[in-house]
Amino acid sequence: MPAASPTLTPEAILERIQHHAGAASLGGRVDHGDAVAEVSPEALPDLFPALRDDQDLRLEQLVDVTAVHWPLDMGREFQVVWQFRSLTNNLFARVTARLADGASVASAAGTYASALYLEREVFDLFGIGFTGHPNLKRILLPEGYEGHPLRKEYPVEGPTFPEDAHRNDLVGQLDPDDFWADVDKANGP
Repeated sequence: MPAASPTLTPEAILERIQHHAGAASLGGRVDHGDAVAEVSPEALPDLFPALRDDQDLRLEQLVDVTAVHWPLDMGREFQVVWQFRSLTNNLFARVTARLADGASVASAAGTYASALYLEREVFDLFGIGFTGHPNLKRILLPEGYEGHPLRKEYPVEGPTFPEDAHRNDLVGQLDPDDFWADVDKANGP
């Protein structure tokens, strides 16, 4: 039967995660009531099963995997974020790891089935590789799509958007200042 209230405080959760990460623990904090632990990417292959199997934590559900792009933080441009939940102990926790552009991080798919799709989304939108993922390919965008749209340097309009498209309609013939006049003309009096 699931716990009605959390079995550990956020500080105790953070302490357990840091214990499992050992020397690879790079700090942590409590953010809006959730434990957030930062670890070195090397700790992840052993950390994922430890978080699931620790009876005090029982973080049996990987709710989300996402990333943040920090392009000015050279050598640590990406922050990968894993969001965990324990249904049994009514706990939440986040684990983060920083990595350089072009680096890969360990896949959680061997421990959490939900990572099969969540990691593909991060790969597709950020270009971050997950070592050990059994089917790492695009999931939202078509194969051959140019770039990764959630990177900060990616153009908001897309990679092939014409530079002057904001001045034209879809076929490049209308000035936006005349758009409504042309619509009125087309619809008649």
